[in-house]
Amino acid sequence: MLLVATAPGLGVLANAAAGSGVVPRVIATREVGTSWNGDAYLAAGLPVVAVIAGLMLIRWWPWLLLAGSVLTAPAAATPYLDVLQSRPMVAHLGLAGAALVLVAVLAAAQELMDAGAPGAGAALAGCAAGAGLVGATFVGAGWLSRPWRPDSLQLALSAAAVAGGIVAVARLRGKPGRRIGVRVALAGVLATLVAFLPAVVTLERVAKLLEVSGNSLARRSYVMVGVLGLATLIIAALSAALAGMWAGVAALTAAMVQAGVAAPMLLGLSGVASHRTFAVLVALAGLAAGIAAGMTRWRSVLAMAGTVVSGLGVLVLVAATGGVPEKVVTQARWIPAGLLLALLVATVTCTVAASAPSATKSGALPAVLGPIVGGLAVGGREALTLTQLNDGQPEPSYLNAAHHMGSSSALLFVVALLVAFLAAARFLIAQRNEDTHSTPTPN
Repeated sequence: MLLVATAPGLGVLANAAAGSGVVPRVIATREVGTSWNGDAYLAAGLPVVAVIAGLMLIRWWPWLLLAGSVLTAPAAATPYLDVLQSRPMVAHLGLAGAALVLVAVLAAAQELMDAGAPGAGAALAGCAAGAGLVGATFVGAGWLSRPWRPDSLQLALSAAAVAGGIVAVARLRGKPGRRIGVRVALAGVLATLVAFLPAVVTLERVAKLLEVSGNSLARRSYVMVGVLGLATLIIAALSAALAGMWAGVAALTAAMVQAGVAAPMLLGLSGVASHRTFAVLVALAGLAAGIAAGMTRWRSVLAMAGTVVSGLGVLVLVAATGGVPEKVVTQARWIPAGLLLALLVATVTCTVAASAPSATKSGALPAVLGPIVGGLAVGGREALTLTQLNDGQPEPSYLNAAHHMGSSSALLFVVALLVAFLAAARFLIAQRNEDTHSTPTPN
């Protein structure tokens, strides 16, 4: 019943990942160097308020699921109601609602693990990340062709989430769930503040810090993106450390795999730009494979295998195209691109599921895999832009990241090591606890 009530909320996360621009939100970087107005502060502030409120009210997560789903409904209905299309507040409330749904889904995963269903809980936590990659296929490569946005599908997903929220509230029956630790809650609140960093990391301040002219820095916008990413990583890393050692390592693992697949996802989405239905289907197949892997006891082994295969697959793709991976796009090789999408979605889903059990202490899962991982993943994607240069300059192309996927492969290999470390640590701790309980006490 818990899974039936919560699973529709994943559709809201898929809708939110699609975003409103030509680049899906889950692989995009933030705009930096421009002055913020009231609307920009509102767009960043509403999701922050939603996450903080969600962490404070985490014990009543079914109500959060219902409230978040209701808030996203107007944004999903915008294509059908002209009166909503000129109101930016509708989109802002939709993002805030998606933030509430994310917290609620992760709280449900925490409850499943606490109730003795670690496989189902871990798989649900992995789906929270995998659903975002599926949502990216709703946009595809908007710069190559007209963005394909399945408005009817997004509206149906939002309606299903509202129905799931009603079922979840009916299931609660006045029984609150687990509390979240104060330190973990503070860590999650600190991680949400990275949303306001673009207003702080201004062109003038960065130019003064680097002792260069503003005009010179303005001609190199990628430097601003990289500096913003580094600042984001610092704050998110502090939040991860505040949440605890094991939770911090789990957050790092889940964030690194999402940052590492950004460039390959960009290539895969571009390769299937003319086959959008196929892209959605293969992404769903990858999500199903990730769920199946995440529910087994071998989720850590499968996650290690997935990250290694993904890293090697990216290297093989680069080598097979003679160091020009965009041939997959220009030569319309949509089947290899689709297989790459499925592999990446399955890998992310299973890897996040494998790291989730290490983040359950003190009810930390919603904060760790929510705002903390979000901050680390966004900062990681932005910091990676500094590694995607040729002679100090990026290529003037949306596919610039596809020419520098060595860093993505390296991240995926590091993720495999982190998953192995977490699995080994959990095994040793379990063995120690078993030996402690089995030792007879003296008379």
